[in-house]
Amino acid sequence: MRINPNRTSIAVTVSLMMVMFASALAQQPKSMVANVSGEGSIKFGKEKFKIHAVVVKLFEDGKAEINLITDITVFITGSWSRGDEADKSLDLKITGSTVSGTLDGSGKLLLTDDRKSIAGLNLQVFNKTTKRTITADFTAK
Repeated sequence: MRINPNRTSIAVTVSLMMVMFASALAQQPKSMVANVSGEGSIKFGKEKFKIHAVVVKLFEDGKAEINLITDITVFITGSWSRGDEADKSLDLKITGSTVSGTLDGSGKLLLTDDRKSIAGLNLQVFNKTTKRTITADFTAK
């Protein structure tokens, strides 16, 4: 039996690429609980508050819970998804607060280089009940 060196090198290259891809996926967290302090602000219409800390819970089923610690605590629910695998951010879809369906918006959760903690958070949300826009920007220390 004669072995074709071109086919062998292609098979080896494809196998290595599959192993590297699987390894990269294994490094991506499927869930996360992170608490980080920093600086930021949240605006409810014309009212503005400083954000001192953020607590984020991301679950394997795609659900997200976000607590913004200000002079008051703001509880937000929604879902998360990973956009581009090379990107160090997660896409957020905001759907509610303590009452589901009251909020509608989106945002980005920025991750650290190791993708194990929060580097920042940006939200743009509309409150269907109060008819006010909510924006939040936060940077971790």
